[in-house]
Amino acid sequence: MTHPSAERIVGLYSDRAEDWIADRGAALHPGDGGLDEAAWIGRFTDGLAPGGRILDVGCGSGWPMGAALIARGLEVRGVDASPGLIAHAVASLPTGRWTVGDMRRSLPSGSFDGVLAWHSLFHLDPDEQTALLPRLARRVASGGRLMFTSGRAHGETIGNWRGEPLYHASLDPAAYRALLADAGLTIEGDGAKTGVWLARRAILSAK
Repeated sequence: MTHPSAERIVGLYSDRAEDWIADRGAALHPGDGGLDEAAWIGRFTDGLAPGGRILDVGCGSGWPMGAALIARGLEVRGVDASPGLIAHAVASLPTGRWTVGDMRRSLPSGSFDGVLAWHSLFHLDPDEQTALLPRLARRVASGGRLMFTSGRAHGETIGNWRGEPLYHASLDPAAYRALLADAGLTIEGDGAKTGVWLARRAILSAK
């Protein structure tokens, strides 16, 4: 049975949107003691021309990841289940397109040059991740990339944020590799080593 805190994730970020905006901040996290977010954005967007289309799933307030992508001249479509976080993105990053929606049910159609689920996919339980990842992969255009964060082993972890339980879950790395391979993506960054998965769809040749 899924831990009750997994069902609370959407409500938690909806109820505490202002707290999350304050705690997350507007700056990319540096590499010292954590993930170098600027470096990963660089890898994610390598080769993309200005105007490339990005789908940011679980985009939060749009800061800092969406803002960094917009600063690179990319067209960002963000989806998040928290109305308060989306309202902040709309007000502070008006050149992006921000929509309230649950990633499990409200993914936009079409293809994108990049699909990002940074610190969001891992709030779903393992079964939900297994179901959602192929759907995210199908939205990756020819030559495009999918990037998401995960734990290092299969399991669930219940953290604590401002006095409330905060749910995270992960598949086994082998399961992520299999899902990405089945979706026709080639892994460029293995999350078993870094906590970040980066995979690319080959450029389809015209017939």
